[in-house]
Amino acid sequence: MRVGVGDRAFKSFAAEHDDEAMFLARLDDDLGVAENEFLTLLVTQLKNQDPLSPLQPHEFAAQLAQFTSVEQLEQVNAGLRSMNDASGLATLVGKTTFGATLIGKHVVAAGDRLVVPSSGSVSVRVEVGAGGGAAILRLRDENGREVAKRELGSLGAGRQTITLPPDVPPGTWRYVIDVTGADGKAIPVQTYSSGNVQGVFFRNGQIFLGLGGVEVALDDVTEIESTK
Repeated sequence: MRVGVGDRAFKSFAAEHDDEAMFLARLDDDLGVAENEFLTLLVTQLKNQDPLSPLQPHEFAAQLAQFTSVEQLEQVNAGLRSMNDASGLATLVGKTTFGATLIGKHVVAAGDRLVVPSSGSVSVRVEVGAGGGAAILRLRDENGREVAKRELGSLGAGRQTITLPPDVPPGTWRYVIDVTGADGKAIPVQTYSSGNVQGVFFRNGQIFLGLGGVEVALDDVTEIESTK
């Protein structure tokens, strides 16, 4: 059984979350400036007022009311920021909980990492653009050095699983599949990493899934399959 993960909802929330955080930061700065300017103007006005025509009580009260409004806005801003932080924490907890439910399951995620065992066959999931064409597999190490190149024959368009040639070198690699169409032009190819989820961990503010030698971001997961 295969189901879509729907990570776009997470990414949409993250985009809105970032926009809200930027807005609150600007609002906080603006309110700080407004309060300082108001106090400076009020003190200056009191120091330089005409002794023969001092500031009237009702005028002073009106200006204090404006200052109170500024303070209230700051309190509202602080409340919004607290809610924003709480929402971000709730999202992180939700993602962590979701990631934990995937342990033991087989997932497919957008990526280019591949583990080739010392024995047995290995396959990869790819999505080939319209038209398809002649395909070439390239394996590269972590430094980008090409360690192997194999012709795969002709690949059709669409998502598909490809069994790699038996003579590809064992190890953990990054892989690229180049597809050339009948007109000699390059065809776009989306590669995927897959495996059984063995753990969940954090790095650089993101949640990652450990697939036994391969790591993928939770947000990049596109499919969940029954355990193989």
